[in-house]
Amino acid sequence: MTTTNQPPRRRPRRRALAAVGALLALALPLTGCSTSGSASDAAASTASTPVDGGTLYWGIETKLQTVNPHRNGQDKATPILRNVFDSYVYRNEDGTYEPWLASAYDLSPDGKTVTLTLRQGVTFSDGQPLTAQAVVANFDKIRSTGYLTSIPGGLRFLTSYAADGDTKVTFHLSQADSLFLLYLSTPAASPLSPKSLQLAQSVLESGGPEVAGIGPFTIKSFTPNSELTLAKRADYAWAPASVAKGQAAAHLDTVVYRTFAEGSTRTGSLQQQQVQIASDIQPLDVSVFKDSKDFTYERSAVSGLPYSLYFNVSKAPLDDARVRQAFVQGFDRSAILNSIYAGAFDQAQAPVSVKGPYADSTSLAHYTTDIAAANKLLDDAGWTTRNADGIRTKDGKTLTVRAVSGAPFVRESRDQLNIAIGAALKQNVGIDYQFQIEDLGTESDRAKANDYEVFDNSYGGADPAVGLDLLYSSDPQRGLIARGRFNDATVDRLLDAGRFSNDLTARKATYQQLQTYVTDKYYVLPLYQTQDNLAAVSKVHDITIDGATGQPFGAYKIWLQP
Repeated sequence: MTTTNQPPRRRPRRRALAAVGALLALALPLTGCSTSGSASDAAASTASTPVDGGTLYWGIETKLQTVNPHRNGQDKATPILRNVFDSYVYRNEDGTYEPWLASAYDLSPDGKTVTLTLRQGVTFSDGQPLTAQAVVANFDKIRSTGYLTSIPGGLRFLTSYAADGDTKVTFHLSQADSLFLLYLSTPAASPLSPKSLQLAQSVLESGGPEVAGIGPFTIKSFTPNSELTLAKRADYAWAPASVAKGQAAAHLDTVVYRTFAEGSTRTGSLQQQQVQIASDIQPLDVSVFKDSKDFTYERSAVSGLPYSLYFNVSKAPLDDARVRQAFVQGFDRSAILNSIYAGAFDQAQAPVSVKGPYADSTSLAHYTTDIAAANKLLDDAGWTTRNADGIRTKDGKTLTVRAVSGAPFVRESRDQLNIAIGAALKQNVGIDYQFQIEDLGTESDRAKANDYEVFDNSYGGADPAVGLDLLYSSDPQRGLIARGRFNDATVDRLLDAGRFSNDLTARKATYQQLQTYVTDKYYVLPLYQTQDNLAAVSKVHDITIDGATGQPFGAYKIWLQP
C-alpha cells in the first residue's frame, strides 16, 4: 500500500496574482491560517486563528439535479457533494492515494484484489456505524437493476466483493483497473447509511434530508436546481489526515448553496454580499474582483482533459489528415483566446490537463500557426477552387466543417470562441467552420446519425483515463462520447496500457505516448485549460482546493472572520 501526506491547497486572504503568477502560486500550497508555507504567504493573512460558527452563502452556476452522490454525474457537483459524502480513500495530486474512511487499503501485486480496512469510530449522520456489511450493502445497491442508469466505469471489471468481519471488505476484479481505486476516491462511491438505502426509489433519486451521509455536513434542505442547505455535523472527526491537519468538525454552522445560472447574477450577488463566495466567475467579470481590497480572486487548473475540438475522421472532409492539419495551422490560437478571454483562461498545453502528472506539453510543439502551409495543404488535398464567399470547394462541395454542441454545455463563452475561430479560418484558408448549438435531444440524434464534423468537449476528472476512454476508445462500452470515431488500434492499445496498470511511472509514459500519437495524427485540437474561477469577500478564509481535481474541497476548512 502506498500512501502520501500531500495537503490540498488553500486560498489565503490575498489579492489574486497576475495570470502567470497565479498558476505558479498554485504549484505550492496556498497557505491559510493553519497550514505551513512561505513567510510571504503567512503574512498575507490578517487573521491566524479559525473562528467557529456562522453561515456561508455560496453562489454557484450548477443546477443540482440530485444530491444522491451515486446518481449525480455533474462534474461541478463534486465539490458540493463532498461536504456530505466522504470516500474510502483520498487521491493526491501526484496520483497516489491515502486512507480516509478506510484506515488502510491493500492492492495485490497483480492488481486484481483490493482490500479495505475500515476506520474505527466512523458513523453515518443517522448514528449507524460504518461497517463492512454497510459497504457491501452499498455496492449491492449501486449494482442493482434500476438504481442507476448505467454501472460506473470503475466497476466494469468488479466480479465479486465480500465482508470479512465488521472491518474488512475484499474486492475481486477480473483484471487490474486503475479506475477502481479512482472510483473509491470519488463521491460516487461514498456509502449511504443502510437505512437510507431502504428509502423509496423516488426519494433516493433526488436525495435530500432523508439521506444520511458520512461527511462533515448533513443535508438540511434541498430544492432541485435552486438551493441546498447544509448543517454542521458536530461529531465529525475523520477527514483525510493531509486535509484535516488536526481539525475534527467543520468550522461553519451552516452552508447554503444558491444557484445563479447567469454569470452576471453571480457577480452581482457577490458584489452586494448576498453571497460570500461565487464560483465560475465569467472572464469579463474577473476585473471586478481581481484588484479589489474587498474581495479575493483565485483560479486553479482543473484536472481531466482541456476544452478541445475532436475531429470526426470517419467522413469527409476531416478523414483527410491534410485538412485536419490545415484547420490546426490556419488560425492563431493564442490571439483568439486572448481576444475572447483576456487572460482569464490559459491556452491548453496538451491533450491532457496540466493538473496532475500526465500532461505532455511537447505533444503540441508542432501545433503552430502557419497560414501559407495550411493553404498549401488544402491545395494538395484538392480544395483548389473557391466560391463567391471565399470558401474552398471540391467536386461541387464546399469545405464546410460543422461543430454540433449541446446547449447546456455551451458555457465560458465557447460560442464566441468558436465563432471567432470560424471567422479566422474563413479569412485565412477558406474553411467554412460553423458552430451549431442544439438542444440535447437534437444534438444526440445528430451524433448518432454522424451528422457533424467536430465534437467540442472538456472533461473533468482526477484521472485522465476516464476522459480518454470516453473520448477516444473504439469500445462502445468505454467510448461513450468518442465522436471522433477514430477506431484506431494504436489508440486502443495505449488506452488499455494506461488504464489497466497501477504503476504511476508506466502510466505516465504511456499517456505521453498517447498524447504524441493523437496530435501527430491531428485527431484533436486542445484550446484552453479548464479551471475553477472563484471570488470571495475578504472575510472568507481557508478555501481549500483539492489537489487531485483542482476544485474546491467543499466548505470543510472554511471559516468566517467576524
